[in-house]
Amino acid sequence: MKSELFVDFDNVFTQLKQLQPEAAERFARHPSEWMGWLTSALALPQPSEETQRRRLLVRRCYLNPNWYQTYRHAFLRAGFEIVDCPPVTSQGKTSTDIHMVLDIIELLQHETRCDEFIVFSADADFTPVLRKLRRHDRRTTVLAIGFPSAAYQASADLLIDERLFLRDALGFGPTSPDPATPPVDLPADATGSRPPDERQPVATPKPNPVAAVAAKGEPGARPIPRAATPNELASIATRIGTMVDEAPLPVSAAFLASRLRQEFPESLENWNGLSGFKAFFRSLRLDRLVWMSGSGGKVLDPGRHDVEGVNPGQEPDSPWLGAGETFSVIREVCTLTGAPMLAPKDLGLIMSTLAKVLAQHRFQLAETARLVCSKCLETEGLRVRQRDVTYLVRGMQMNGHVFGQALDDENTLAKRLVNQIQFLCEREQKVLSAEELGHIRRWVKGMAGPGQPTMVLTVATAPTEESDSPTPGPATLG
Repeated sequence: MKSELFVDFDNVFTQLKQLQPEAAERFARHPSEWMGWLTSALALPQPSEETQRRRLLVRRCYLNPNWYQTYRHAFLRAGFEIVDCPPVTSQGKTSTDIHMVLDIIELLQHETRCDEFIVFSADADFTPVLRKLRRHDRRTTVLAIGFPSAAYQASADLLIDERLFLRDALGFGPTSPDPATPPVDLPADATGSRPPDERQPVATPKPNPVAAVAAKGEPGARPIPRAATPNELASIATRIGTMVDEAPLPVSAAFLASRLRQEFPESLENWNGLSGFKAFFRSLRLDRLVWMSGSGGKVLDPGRHDVEGVNPGQEPDSPWLGAGETFSVIREVCTLTGAPMLAPKDLGLIMSTLAKVLAQHRFQLAETARLVCSKCLETEGLRVRQRDVTYLVRGMQMNGHVFGQALDDENTLAKRLVNQIQFLCEREQKVLSAEELGHIRRWVKGMAGPGQPTMVLTVATAPTEESDSPTPGPATLG
């Protein structure tokens, strides 16, 4: 496949530096390494032949020589053409996006037809050019570190996951340890209503060797009930999360219970000493996931699944109990922005735990997120996905927060997070009413916890033409 690569160096480097400084240096100093991964290992956008591989006909790096001159020679040695893009405004804005768009349009009309255009940038200004390339029957592949807009993502044929790029292209461990699970077909009755042609992959049951040994001496014997170990409970929680995440509709509780008993027959013979699967599920305290009664019960992620007009805030023992109208507003916001839909109490625990971890440990994104998850489980029994904590921390960074400068108190972190969520809504052209803003602020109050003073929030507005940074304005919470 004939491909052309366009790298917005300033954008990728600054976003990687916020995410993982060592990864940013690896990206800047060893481009040949990640280019090898790009040409030999990264999947091709469809449709494509199985035997096809990328051949990079054009390699261009757009770089601000005033700030990043030291990285210039590494890209020259990797065969890149360097396009200098010095600042053109007093705020430091460059003309990188204009240079890249003009070059892409020029090469689109070149007599040598290119099959794929690869863009390394999270700048949503490239959305129109991606659409133009699609209209001309060209494939597009995008690496967007950070929080690319929904329209930008939808305009690309292939979106390179930043965790995949960090792990496989740059050689750094994943920012989230959530284990991957092999897929299998979900039975049609797993959600209670799915036709066979819409089946989605879910977790594959793994045989339990302990149970197999115990049952070998007496065929058909029931396993002896025992308490689940902490590691088994962690595996069970991960399995439930994987199955629910991969299902397009709420998953039948009966299906989950049956599948888990197949995988963990000993520890789940009597549901770890509890009265049934529902009580056992609630005891796991999985962030995001809720139980809905009716039709034998279903488990769902309210941020992804249709709740069929039922408000989980009216469900007994739901973490959203009492949220009322706030639930609907937060659901819309989380669906729009991709934020994890955490119940206010759970989000409050995560935020307070994050502040405590930052007060005791040096900030490192992956390690800080891991510690927060561990502390939440130890203190309150809440099982939080590391990727959810990473999303929240990254949002604060994207809003300008620099960790480790003695401003990591819970109140400051909450302000940063609200700014980012509001900015993402505005970017997706969601105009929040005064009532909706009130619900979001009440949600954030749940983050801050009881007894906290009223917060004064700086609401992010859209970037101006002269600056890529959001311009804050005052708003009062409470």
